[in-house]
Amino acid sequence: MDDLRDFSVTSMRALHQLSLQDRTDLPALFQAYIKRGCELLGLSIGIVSEIRDSRYTVSAVEGGGAAIRRGEVFALGETYCESVVSKRGTVALHHVGALEKMRSHPVYLGMQLESYIAAPLRDGDEIVGTLNFSDTQIRPEPFTMEELEFVELMAESLSHALAQDQLRCQQGQNYPAREASEALFEAAFQHAAIPMAIVAPNGRWLRVNDAVCDLLGYSSVELLGMDFQSITHPEDLDKDLAHVQSLLCGDKNQYWMQKRYFHRNGELVWALLAVSIVRNADGSPRCFLSQIKDVSAQREAEAALQANRDELEQLNVELAELARTDGLTGLSNRAVMMELLRQAHGSCTRSGEPLACLFMEVDGFRGINEACGHSEGDALLSTLAVCLRDVVGGKGTVGRYSADVFMALLPEHGINQALQLAEGCRQAVASLSELPRPVTLSIGVAALMPEEGASLPDTDDLLRTADQALYAARETGGDGVRAVRVERAGLTN
Repeated sequence: MDDLRDFSVTSMRALHQLSLQDRTDLPALFQAYIKRGCELLGLSIGIVSEIRDSRYTVSAVEGGGAAIRRGEVFALGETYCESVVSKRGTVALHHVGALEKMRSHPVYLGMQLESYIAAPLRDGDEIVGTLNFSDTQIRPEPFTMEELEFVELMAESLSHALAQDQLRCQQGQNYPAREASEALFEAAFQHAAIPMAIVAPNGRWLRVNDAVCDLLGYSSVELLGMDFQSITHPEDLDKDLAHVQSLLCGDKNQYWMQKRYFHRNGELVWALLAVSIVRNADGSPRCFLSQIKDVSAQREAEAALQANRDELEQLNVELAELARTDGLTGLSNRAVMMELLRQAHGSCTRSGEPLACLFMEVDGFRGINEACGHSEGDALLSTLAVCLRDVVGGKGTVGRYSADVFMALLPEHGINQALQLAEGCRQAVASLSELPRPVTLSIGVAALMPEEGASLPDTDDLLRTADQALYAARETGGDGVRAVRVERAGLTN
């Protein structure tokens, strides 16, 4: 939303609105300018002053309470505006108290005005007054170039109004002040840094400034021969036209949107478009005032940031998967198997169904590594992992428990079912034909068999029992299956 309320856009719109004020009623005109200036600058006091013979007269005032009244006269040297006259130009102070020479100034001692910005009102080369804004609060940052230019444009407009008023008095003629304000607006419009355009209700460009031509790559003559619809991306056109219709119907007076224009060279230009409607005296639509801010770089940065986020998210998914997977075999690693065991034990406790655990060790694996090398040993383990996962299938989960030991969890499997599956694993490995040499497994089987009224052994009991069964299978020469049932707190072979 900060982009939508860009000070350059808002101040230009304010200058345009002020240019439509009645230029013959100077008090009302002064009041309108200082009130709008206070609002946009965020300052509480606004003054239009007249300076003559080193006297400072308050011509109009906004805010300030009883301390400053219209018509009051001060010595010029007792006001901050003396510096404007001395400098013959704009003065901006965001923290007066930080300047040692200003701490003894009568205004600072009397009113503690900390922030101050002012521009001279001129009659030719002579300074005849000031337009100034101030506040007792310190501004956290210095005034920006946009704010300085805004105050100077307002002062220039008021100077023109004063000159026109003086001319009317001298000649007794009533020149349209609106012409003067429109001339000022024309100069500000044409040379504004932000791209601006005046567009007819049917979408045709009526006026474009130099910045619009630079942004879109067309000359002013080319743009005035077309409408905005012809260079708007088709996917954005319906939304834009819907906003335009809302303005024409009187549902709203302005809108903002991001849209894409086609540059003259065919490239897309992303822009933040701000549009307000200007109406005739009878309320009928006269034209649209459009400000266009190039946000292509911002959109590209956002797209790049989103791509980086997507890539990071994918990397996080892959890292999470790596943290759960054994890098060699692709099976669940030991940490995951322990978590699955904890969950299965909890389910066993609640449901009363049995839970079996298998430890499957490759017989003579160390000798295989020593004889054939670790690369062949790794290939062998990968092949066994695929085989064991295929045999167990959906009956349970297979993981790598240690270097040459695989672990299988079999929920809802008792001793007999677990033995049958273990024997299937042993036979499947023994019959693998793609291995360069025969391989056998020693398998230990342990099972929890919940009994009503009896406490269920914990996960450590189950693992310890499976390990004992594996040891028994290994001691009988390997290539075999031994089973142990875990009962209550004790063990039974």
